[in-house]
Parts: sequence; C-alpha cells; structure tokens
Amino acid sequence: MSQQQAQIDAVEQLLIAVLKSNKSTLSQQDVFEKAHAAIMGENGPSGTSEKTAASQYLDHLKLQVK
Repeated sequence: MSQQQAQIDAVEQLLIAVLKSNKSTLSQQDVFEKAHAAIMGENGPSGTSEKTAASQYLDHLKLQVK
C-alpha cells in the first residue's frame, strides 16, 4: 500500500468515526451536501469523470455512516 493510499484510508475512517459519533451536533446531510457541492465546484477534481468518481465515492461513504 502506498503512503498516499494509507493517508486516504486514515482520513476516510476518521471522517466516518466523526460522523457516527456526533449525530446530535452535526447534520450528516448538510456535511454530505457541502462535500458534494465542493466536489462539483471549481475546488473539486478537474475532469467530469473525476468529479463523477468522487461523487460516487462520496455516496459510498454516506452509506458507511448510516
């Protein structure tokens, strides 16, 4: 596993843990909507296929939090 992949995996698990533990103070829906908007906006990935892949992965993460 590359260092970059290890970092991505760690951040992903951190995000899931935060979202699962702060349900009362954090609107998961708002967080995912803001993340989706960021992905699709100018600060997200540059290409259409990259934006689509990132959006699909965000949907996958959303299912992991439920």
